Amino acid sequence: MTHRPFSTPAIARLLSSTPLLLTMAGPALADDPPDPAIIELAPVTVEARQWKEDVRRTPGSVEVLTPEALDSPLSGGLAAIAKRSPNVQIEQSSVQTRIVMRGMTSANTALQDPLGFFVNDVALPHGAAQAPRLPDPAMLEILKGPQGSLYGRNTEAGAVKAASADPTWTPSGWASLSTGFQDGPDGWRPAVTAAGRLSSPLAGDTLAGSLAFRAEDAKGAGLNRYDGSRNGGETGRWTLSGGLEARPDDDTDIRLKSVVERTELGKARMRYLSGPYATGRFTTNYDTPSWDDSTSAVQSLRIDHLGASFDLTSVTGWTHYTRDFQMDLDGTPLATLPTLSAHRDDALSQEIRLTSADPWARLRWLAGLYAYREWIELDFRIGTPRVRRKTDIDQNGLAGFGQADVGLTEALRLELGSRLEWIGQSGRQTVSSASGRMSYQQDLHHITLLPRVSLSYEAGPDATFYASYARGYLPGGYNYGTATSRGTLTYAPEHSWTAEAGVKAGFAGGRGAVQLSVFHTRTTDKQILDLVPGGTQKVSNAAEAENLGAELSLNGRLSERWTLFGSGGLQRAKATTYTVNINRNGALVPTDLSGNRLPMAAHATYALGVRYDEGERGWFGQVGVNGSGPYHFDSENTLRQSAFVLADAEIGHRFASVELALWGSNLFDRNVYTRAVRAPLGVLAEDGAAREVGLRVKAAW
Repeated sequence: MTHRPFSTPAIARLLSSTPLLLTMAGPALADDPPDPAIIELAPVTVEARQWKEDVRRTPGSVEVLTPEALDSPLSGGLAAIAKRSPNVQIEQSSVQTRIVMRGMTSANTALQDPLGFFVNDVALPHGAAQAPRLPDPAMLEILKGPQGSLYGRNTEAGAVKAASADPTWTPSGWASLSTGFQDGPDGWRPAVTAAGRLSSPLAGDTLAGSLAFRAEDAKGAGLNRYDGSRNGGETGRWTLSGGLEARPDDDTDIRLKSVVERTELGKARMRYLSGPYATGRFTTNYDTPSWDDSTSAVQSLRIDHLGASFDLTSVTGWTHYTRDFQMDLDGTPLATLPTLSAHRDDALSQEIRLTSADPWARLRWLAGLYAYREWIELDFRIGTPRVRRKTDIDQNGLAGFGQADVGLTEALRLELGSRLEWIGQSGRQTVSSASGRMSYQQDLHHITLLPRVSLSYEAGPDATFYASYARGYLPGGYNYGTATSRGTLTYAPEHSWTAEAGVKAGFAGGRGAVQLSVFHTRTTDKQILDLVPGGTQKVSNAAEAENLGAELSLNGRLSERWTLFGSGGLQRAKATTYTVNINRNGALVPTDLSGNRLPMAAHATYALGVRYDEGERGWFGQVGVNGSGPYHFDSENTLRQSAFVLADAEIGHRFASVELALWGSNLFDRNVYTRAVRAPLGVLAEDGAAREVGLRVKAAW
């Protein structure tokens, strides 16, 4: 049956939060008009195409989050992406973390994700799931559409490029402390976050270093009815970020960066919305202690050397990721064995790029090689009686890639790019249960060509039109959780083609910037979960999907002190061919889901905010909303999240080198579920972030 849509609050209450900022700004707006140059938007330089250029010259959808926006207590980590970027949904649940961009996501709990995530130029094999919360973020780039021609595997939907800040060449530092309270079912729960950074030259003008930390301790809003415990939703996270930058000569720059994060989470977060064990918001009914501990480390060594005819870039990366968890199997007090998982992943990578030296040449080119080696170990135990699956996967990859950007005329440019990628995988699984033990293995090898072509036309200094066509893919992989034989262990890659057209323009004399794009994606060989006789699941390439959409992003300086930002997205993401087996009353029934909406793909998303800032001394503040139309959690389209609006606000004052701010997120306490599934005893869901208010103090020197 279809679960009742979740309720939607009135939007009009948001308006009551704006008079404070308007009153605060009154004296500032009465000042003499500033120099127009002061209120122009600053140029934004990105490396979306692996070379530095103004974002308006990039022929594709690229959005940017500044370090100030990421450092704000309103950012919410990955949630900041959905607050600024249209057609994006974030799942940060106790089961998995993923970013759903333009309706594209992987099969549920898969090891690989179609949205690539990079930290300090190093690819994370498991995407957002292993991304650390950087204590010292630099600018974050959001690249939409297939990025495989330059970035390779796992970038079918796009890529997110995060980085820690470079060391500074003058002594500097800052420290912050934020104390908040989350609105739980039995009162307010404390949350504390401390962070800081020091940076300084270490050897004249040839070596500089930095060290930053972030520590978070949040009790969470959860309450376990079974034993009265309150730690099921707690979060403990400790992150350390360090960097060294060396300049042995005028043409060479060497940067070594390291980020290490330890996270300890309570995992008693899912509750029943229906059935005999239904409970209220943030209230669970677990009879088994449930926890989720993980460690993520990203090491990066980047060398840039400027040459006479070409520049050389080398990026060496190592990532380490472990995740161990124990979780109540059914979310009830019934006597069942807990689900246990131990996961370890290590990856080494090396990339070398050669780039033309002159960024203003009529022909600009890039060529590169990439290689990686990855080792995965998974020990997954589930069920009563117990079934244990131990899976070992060795993976190797090699790719050659290149692109050329040539000026056909003074205003018209053609870009051609491509990547040839080979991936070889060897996987072995051993299944142990009460009925015995069996082992099987399977190798996967595939070669993929990922072309891209684009045209861009510069209609003056403030407007660029572009159109592109590119191929994306998500590599094949291994069904570590439910395979029962060699035939159900692996699945093949999925492929897609995306056409996009858009315009990027400045207006109001450089005080505003707008980006508008339309896109169409068609996916074949889509990886889906399917039931097989015996009640187990396999991953098959049996579906096709289509997504058509439009996106708008806007930034503007209303005055020297007022800034406006907003975005909006529309999309129609649906399965065009999709037949799957569904369990109905104990029998497998082939069901045609063609025409259904893709999971977590809302028809519309939007965001709007205004910020006021008097500079180094004085008041600052921000009010923002982000919202979404309804979407479904499941391919059957029976579990529906209704439309919602979330509101955040901040107001503060800077006293020279110290600032004090009062902030609040999810001000109207809107419950947006992060996950929902249908289980034998009812519908299980996980509540989203509670309303939180806090006070932050930050000092810089």
